[in-house]
Amino acid sequence: MKPIKSLFILILLLFIQPSCLRADQLLDDTRQLAEQGDEEAQFSMGLRYDTGDGVERNPQQAVQWFNKAAKAGVAGACLYLGMKYEFGAGVSQNRKTAIHWYKKAAVQGWTQAAFLLGTLHLKPPKPDQVQGCAWLQIAAEQGYPGATETNQLKCSKLNKRTTKKIEKLVKKLQK
Repeated sequence: MKPIKSLFILILLLFIQPSCLRADQLLDDTRQLAEQGDEEAQFSMGLRYDTGDGVERNPQQAVQWFNKAAKAGVAGACLYLGMKYEFGAGVSQNRKTAIHWYKKAAVQGWTQAAFLLGTLHLKPPKPDQVQGCAWLQIAAEQGYPGATETNQLKCSKLNKRTTKKIEKLVKKLQK
């Protein structure tokens, strides 16, 4: 019985060890590409630090990598930076900066960013119904879950003048 158990452990180690080595090599390769300026690798490193995937979780380090990728135009990094600034994770909470990054992601077609941008515009202290409802409408038209219901709840009882402004802005944003 012991030889079979030892053989099983040896076979198991043969399969596990290479996958660990591959994961370490992938992390090293991703880090090297990120440090060389590869935007997608920078975004990937941000995600790794954000979740603790293969590295110790570090929200500040995640923000640094997201920032590099976002400045290069990576929409996903813009979305994540928006969330970091909206909720103050790894950075000081900053509504204006969150709106900036959400918008960068939303205009590139990230529906979640459009939804978050819409809901953020509708929150106090300075709600902007036109911006908020326009982005919620765009998210709803793109099929983001819950966007239609949120848009209906927050934007259905507006006056005609405001509704026309929203329609005009939606057309402008969708060009």
